[in-house]
Amino acid sequence: MRDKGLAELSEGVDDLYRTNIQIREVNALNACLAIIRFKQLRGFYFEEIPYFHLLLEIGDLKIVGESEV
Repeated sequence: MRDKGLAELSEGVDDLYRTNIQIREVNALNACLAIIRFKQLRGFYFEEIPYFHLLLEIGDLKIVGESEV
């Protein structure tokens, strides 16, 4: 498999994932929140307060939102 060269075997000097390991987790969390929000907009999940903008504070894992009302 290594002879085929399908994947790099060394890390790049400017590899952002090496310098900040939280990026992978934050990207995964962002994808999950986007799917949940999409399902809310389509009526799959109930939302008590319709938010149009959400922010996640990583330091204390708090989600802050701005409602449409």
